[in-house]
Amino acid sequence: MFDLTTIDWLIVILCALFIGLSKSGLPNLVILVVTLIMFVFPAKESIGVLLPMLLIGDLFAVLYYRRNVIWKYLISLLPWVLLGIISGFFVLQQVNDDQLKPIIGVIVLIMIGLNVIRDRFGERFNQLLPTSLFFTIIMGVLSGFTTMVGNAAGSYYDYLFVSKRCTKEGIYRNKCMVFYHRQSD
Repeated sequence: MFDLTTIDWLIVILCALFIGLSKSGLPNLVILVVTLIMFVFPAKESIGVLLPMLLIGDLFAVLYYRRNVIWKYLISLLPWVLLGIISGFFVLQQVNDDQLKPIIGVIVLIMIGLNVIRDRFGERFNQLLPTSLFFTIIMGVLSGFTTMVGNAAGSYYDYLFVSKRCTKEGIYRNKCMVFYHRQSD
């Protein structure tokens, strides 16, 4: 198993705290968590260590927001997310830790870049997002893939649901982006 130092334990505890905060209003902290956890564990193992923390956070969010689920958005996304998860599974079977680190790094950098662009352009960015089936497919596959290889799919889910002109009721991101309400026209 892993022989963790006091610093390693502090990083893991900090990551768990950040995941909780991400579910309650600071969603971009997950990007930092994905990066921090790789300082403690090898890349492949970090995915497995992080997953239970994210699932517990998701469980609390699902319980809290259960009345706000829009099932048609979730169901329409499932085939594409599953395709991404399956492709991520095959990638994980083929790469070692040294090869996985840059893949996760690129995912994190893309997410940061998209967030910077979104912050820079504000609502105009949201209005420019396409609403097509093709965009849904691409975001679904990217969400599934990045979930599988790095537990880092929150931004892709965000862009997908913002493109559907949904607003958040509360702040909940990452795995189960179905807690949105359709904006009034």
